[in-house]
Amino acid sequence: MIKPLCVSASLYIIYYMMPYHLLRNVFRASLLMLLLASFAACEKDKDAPNGNDNDIPPADTLKIYSFVFHELDPEVSADIDHESLEIHAMIPRTANINNLAVTVEYTEGATLSPPSGFGYNFAEPLVFTLRKGQETVRYTSYVAYSEHDENELLSVSFPDLFRKGEIQGQEVFLEVPFGTGLDEVLIEMEISDHASADPSSGSLVDLSSPLDITVTAENGDEQTYTLYTHVMEQETGVRAFWIPDPTHSTFLTSYENIQEGVALAKELNFNTLYVVAWAKTRTLYPSEVLAANSTYNTAREGMFTPGYTGMSGDPLTDLIEVAHAEGLKVILWYEYGFMARWGSPPTPQNDRILAVHPHWVGINNQGEPANYNNSDFYYNAYNPEVQQFMIDLVMEAVNNYNIDGVQGDDRMPAMPRNSGYDDYTVALYMEEHDGEPPPGNPHHSGWVRWRVDILNQFGRDLFDAVKDVNPEMLVTNSPNPYPWAFNNLMQEWPVWLDDGVVEILSVQCYRYNMPAYQATVNEVLHYFTSHGDGNLERLSPGIILYGSAGLTDPELVAQKILYNRSAGITGESFFYDVPLNDHRIKRVLRAMYPGPANFPDF
Repeated sequence: MIKPLCVSASLYIIYYMMPYHLLRNVFRASLLMLLLASFAACEKDKDAPNGNDNDIPPADTLKIYSFVFHELDPEVSADIDHESLEIHAMIPRTANINNLAVTVEYTEGATLSPPSGFGYNFAEPLVFTLRKGQETVRYTSYVAYSEHDENELLSVSFPDLFRKGEIQGQEVFLEVPFGTGLDEVLIEMEISDHASADPSSGSLVDLSSPLDITVTAENGDEQTYTLYTHVMEQETGVRAFWIPDPTHSTFLTSYENIQEGVALAKELNFNTLYVVAWAKTRTLYPSEVLAANSTYNTAREGMFTPGYTGMSGDPLTDLIEVAHAEGLKVILWYEYGFMARWGSPPTPQNDRILAVHPHWVGINNQGEPANYNNSDFYYNAYNPEVQQFMIDLVMEAVNNYNIDGVQGDDRMPAMPRNSGYDDYTVALYMEEHDGEPPPGNPHHSGWVRWRVDILNQFGRDLFDAVKDVNPEMLVTNSPNPYPWAFNNLMQEWPVWLDDGVVEILSVQCYRYNMPAYQATVNEVLHYFTSHGDGNLERLSPGIILYGSAGLTDPELVAQKILYNRSAGITGESFFYDVPLNDHRIKRVLRAMYPGPANFPDF
C-alpha cells in the first residue's frame, strides 16, 4: 500500500507532470486538496517514526507465558487463561500463601508490575500488569490451597480407659480388662490433616461389637478401618492398699468410717487391706504384750484409738467382720517394726518401751542411738529380747483375731548400717570371733554379713511362729528395692524368697516419673525372678498415691499399672487409703480395675 506523500513531494509532481494549459485552471482547487491530504499523511507518520506500523504489538501478543512458584518443593506452575486474563494455581497446605515467591515469564520488552522474583501475599486475588508502549494488559491471579487426598487414621485412644488402640493396616485392636463397660466409650482419634472421621473424635461409641471408622479426605476419598475389642481374662493378683494410723487417716477411727472405707475398697475392686497394727509405740488392738513392756497401764491405753466404741469396741474386730463380709483379706501391717521413733532419738523419757527396757535401744558406731538418715531411730533388733517382743506382738494378733496375714516392711526385719555397737551385740560378736571387737567401719563386709544373718534368721523365726499356729495365714513383707534395702537397712529380701518366708512381696517402688518407675520395677523383677519360685502373683509393687509433692499425677498412676501388666505383674499395693477418695484417682482405678480380681492361691 502506498502512503500519501508530504506537501513538498506533492507539489513537485503536480508542477512537472500536468499540461501547462490545465495547470492554471485546476491549480487552485487541487492545491488545497493536496495540501490537506498531505498534512494528514505527515501527521500520521509522526506516530510511526520508522515509517513501519508493524512495530506496534497487537494486544493479543502482550502476554504472560508462565507463572511459577519456584520456591515450593515441588514447584507449582499456574494455569494461565489468556482470554479471561486469569491465572489459577493450587498450592500445598504446607505453603505460606501470605508470602509466595513467584517467577513470571512474559512478552519481551514489556514491564511487569509487581515484578517477577519476589514474594507476595496471594491470600486475595492479585493483579499483575504488563505494559509495552501504549499497550496494557492485566492478569488477575487466584491462588488457593489444594484439597488433601490423605485419609489416614493415625491414632485411636480411649481416655476414660487410659488405653490406645493398636493400628495394623485397616484394622485396629484394643484390649481392655475384665469387667470393662463397652456400651458407651469415649473415643479420641488423630487423623490426616483436613480429613474427617465417622464416628467423630470425642463421641461415645459402642465397642461391644466391631466398630467401623471411616476417614474421609478433603477431596472426598474414603478409607474404612475396623476396630476390634478384646476383653481380657479375669486377673489373679493382689490388689491392696495401706491404711496408716489415725494421725494420717480416719479409716480406723469409727465403725462408720470402717464401713465407708471397706465400701470404697469394694467399689474399686480391691481384694486386700494392709492395716496398720503397730506404729509410734501403739497398736491397733488392745495389746497385753505392749502393756507388759511399756508404761501403758492397760492394753487399751496403748491403742491408736483407746476411746473407740463401734460395734464390738475393738476396731480390728469390726474391720475384720466388715471386710470379710465383702470378700476382702485383712493383713496386719507392722509398720514401725524395729523402729522406735521418727525425728529425734528415743530415750527413757520420751519412749514408753525404753522407759521399761532402756537397754533395748540400738547404738551406732558413734555411740549414739542407731538411725537411718538421722531421722529413723531403732530399737536393737540384734537383741533376742527385742526380737521376742516383736514376735509376741505379732502372735498376739495371730492368736486372737481372724486375720488373713501379717506384714513386715522396710523396718522389719531391718537395722541401719551404722548399728550394732551396743554392749549386747558387741559382746555377742566378740564371743563368736575369738574376742575380736566388731570393725569400726559399719560397712565392713564381714561385719555386715554377720548382722544381716541375724536379721534373716529373725524372718525365719517369725514365719515359723505364724505357720505353727495357722499354716494358712500369710506372711508378707513390703521392703525397699534391692540392693538399696541391703546397703542402707541390711534387708536381704532375695534370701527371704529363697528361704520361702515371704509369700507376698510389695516392694515400695515409690517413684515420681515413668523412667524411674520402669527402672525400679525392672530391677525388682531381676532379683524376684531369680530367687524363690518366681511366681509373679506374689509380687504386688508398692505405688505411691500421695507423697511430699502432693497427689501423684493420675495419668502416671495409670501408666505404672499398664507397665506392670506388660511385665507380667498382675497386682499393685497403693500407699495409701486417703487419696483413693480423690475423684481423679478413682477414675484411674475404675478404668484399671473395672472388675474384681481373684486372690492368688498360694
